[in-house]
Amino acid sequence: MLKTTTALVGAGLCSLVLSGVANAQETATLVLQNGERPSGELVDLNASGFTLRVSGQDRQFSKSDVRAVEFVVGAPAPEAQARVNAGQALVILRSGQVVEGQLSDVGGSRPLRLTIDTAGGQREFTSNDVAQIHLGGRGAAQGVGTAGPGVVAGAPGAVTVQGNQPWTDAEIIVARGERLQFGGGGDIMIGANASSGVGGSPAVTAPTSKYPVANAPVGALIGRIGNSAPFLIGANNQPMTMPVAGRLMLGVNDDHFPDNSGAYSVTITRLGR
Repeated sequence: MLKTTTALVGAGLCSLVLSGVANAQETATLVLQNGERPSGELVDLNASGFTLRVSGQDRQFSKSDVRAVEFVVGAPAPEAQARVNAGQALVILRSGQVVEGQLSDVGGSRPLRLTIDTAGGQREFTSNDVAQIHLGGRGAAQGVGTAGPGVVAGAPGAVTVQGNQPWTDAEIIVARGERLQFGGGGDIMIGANASSGVGGSPAVTAPTSKYPVANAPVGALIGRIGNSAPFLIGANNQPMTMPVAGRLMLGVNDDHFPDNSGAYSVTITRLGR
């Protein structure tokens, strides 16, 4: 992430946190399946999904379109991130404790009341207690298929793409015209107070930055075959046709890596031609 942009965003987020506990607790970021991360006041969760008030306007998001709710942005601890990648529904408390369960209701205000369905029954938390809620079932690793079209290996085959390095070797040689299907999960920090999912973070993308994929947001998952031109993968889970033959590399769309942390977990399914 560009140092200037990170500093400005970080300053804004710090001022938000320090401006008052009541205001901070109403603000949340929804991590969507398509990689977008809208932020605003979390108003409600009902049969229609989440209601998020953005710039004074209420927006509806189906629960099936939401991967996580973040009251505190950032990548979870590695152990919690592994459970998220495995598809578990988790609540990560500000204390660091992890509670397994599914968010079933949002109510109250300043702070919000959050109802979590657990194996032992319902538990009530407030947004003062909770850092992140991961809804589960969508980040489960499918593994890297290597035995032919449609074959999917186990979760241990997922590729870990570190956020603080430009490229990671996926250890796959692809053929020109071969179709691959990618499934990415996880969150990385692209600055001191800015996070990103595999779809990238448009809100902190600097137009003048020299990202590997110029028209893609910072933090997005990208690919490259050998020394060919990088291409956007993002949150796209549709089959992609490889433009050339060679060794597949996966990376993060950024031009400054020392302040990045965390990692994506990426599954790859080989579909043949």
